[in-house]
Amino acid sequence: MKKVRSVITVILLCLCSEFLWGQDANGTAYFLPNLPQRVRFNPAYQPEYKVWVGLPALSGISVNYLNSSFGIDDLLVKGGKDSLYVDMDRMYKSLRKQNIIHFGNEISLLTVGVKINSWYATLDVTEKNDFTFRANKDLFSFLKRGNEPYLGKTMDIGDLGLELNAYEEFALGLSKKVNDKWTVGGRAKFLLGIANARMVNSKISIESSKDASSIKLRSKQDIRISAPVNVTYDKDETGEYIDWDSFDVDTDDFSVSMILNTKNPGFALDLGAEYQFNDKLKFYASIVDLGFIRWGADNYRFSQDATFDWRGGDLSNSIKKDDKSIDDVFDDLVDSLKDNFRLQEKQGAYMSMLRTQVYLGATYQVSKMVNVAGVAELTLLDKKFYPSLTASADVRLLRNVSAAVSYSVMPGNYVNVGAALTAKLGPVQLYASTDNVLAANYTSTQSLNGRFGINLLFGHKDKGKKGKEEEEPVAETVVVPVKKEPEVKKDTVVKDTATPPVQAEPVVVSPVREEMIVEGNVEEETPYHVIVGSFKNRQRAEQLKNRMVQLGFKDTQIFQNEEGLFRVSCGVFKTHDEAWDKVFEIRKAYPKHRDVWALKVK
Repeated sequence: MKKVRSVITVILLCLCSEFLWGQDANGTAYFLPNLPQRVRFNPAYQPEYKVWVGLPALSGISVNYLNSSFGIDDLLVKGGKDSLYVDMDRMYKSLRKQNIIHFGNEISLLTVGVKINSWYATLDVTEKNDFTFRANKDLFSFLKRGNEPYLGKTMDIGDLGLELNAYEEFALGLSKKVNDKWTVGGRAKFLLGIANARMVNSKISIESSKDASSIKLRSKQDIRISAPVNVTYDKDETGEYIDWDSFDVDTDDFSVSMILNTKNPGFALDLGAEYQFNDKLKFYASIVDLGFIRWGADNYRFSQDATFDWRGGDLSNSIKKDDKSIDDVFDDLVDSLKDNFRLQEKQGAYMSMLRTQVYLGATYQVSKMVNVAGVAELTLLDKKFYPSLTASADVRLLRNVSAAVSYSVMPGNYVNVGAALTAKLGPVQLYASTDNVLAANYTSTQSLNGRFGINLLFGHKDKGKKGKEEEEPVAETVVVPVKKEPEVKKDTVVKDTATPPVQAEPVVVSPVREEMIVEGNVEEETPYHVIVGSFKNRQRAEQLKNRMVQLGFKDTQIFQNEEGLFRVSCGVFKTHDEAWDKVFEIRKAYPKHRDVWALKVK
């Protein structure tokens, strides 16, 4: 019997591991620079490129796995001469009271994004699949130890949880830069369900007699399915019931009409916001997949509420050739279970909720090229939130190449080192990210995930923007012709003749505009400022200020004039000539800032 229990346990674990996927690779990618797919984690994010096109079926592919309890090396252990054996004790010790296994994957079928002034609009079509299995440790305790520790007691195995979802998502997103501080966004998602299976209510208990002569099993189940399944019914004096042996899934019925099945509609919302606290610190918040699907096509509801008394099987005569064999005894047991635990069917549509995720994070700009960040992710599974925390650092190696590293803590798994990379060659961008590169050693990992794809990006938002945003024309030097009196040599007699022609000699005149300042610290003793840029957007002014500070202009400051323009001043002087000397010095030393000019404030 012990051997049979071990075999059943291994089969259960293998069946579970077939679907062992879960925690999304979002912690590392959430802040990755230059990645348009960030709109899926926070719809307030506005990509750096004005047009974003995802290659069909290649722009976003993700596979994810989370096992809250054990790894492969907790179950399979190396023996002598490269052999493997099942270590049930080691696996059992790694289990938790509640054990969750989750698998999920996504494939983007169509993605388009367009920037219009302060708005950014996106259209996204994605196919999503996820599977969740939940079991208490007590179930495995019974399979490992049998009923011996529970003689005279009732063992409550607790709830079994299982849910499978497959659906299409059509998402329309819109984000708005409200002002220099706030950016908000949302995505409305229309869903079309493909298939669903879930255990809504599952309770199992086992009561053993004190002398181990009998076991009473109690099972209460409520199982709902929306999928093309084949069901055959039998009937006896107790009524109609489902024939277990005939129950299977008709894979030939998974067609295009099923994928675009409007009888399984759903709706979901993504909401997000970004807040620029100052020029270095920024906060983020978002909620993703807040919604449901109503399953109305090919739906079945199977219910069960039964009790079964088993007093064992008679193996005393199984040694003789003509008597019942051990296999026959177990066949009788299985038949008895089928007869007692019959499923009754009820028709009717039902609703399932999506796996909602909540993100809270922040970034801090260490330098122009380096940011550090942190994000907390809460995932709603079976009416409970499961947290994960990620700390990351990202580096923009070049304008079109960015990289990130991260460290994540997940339920039951505290060592996850992540990495991500984006690279753009012409209009083609390649990206890849994972929250756990250590999963390459798959035998010990409890989480495994990856996200990768190919995008086409056009029109960087900063390209040519400087010339458009700077509102003031350059105060060019003016050349004014002046009369030069003819030089009269000593002892020369000036004849009474016509005045000779006037010769012109260029004299440099540096005009200075005066204007009123409504915001900013301006000293009356130093009214002349060297202006290196003027912007309507304060954030753009802050970015230029940071660049000037990095160039060595430590006194760079920002003030606002009465017309609402933000001036970036990289130097202040008492006199007109000192200010213009600095202007000419900067123009010569930094050709990129050849438009620098002088301003007198009042």
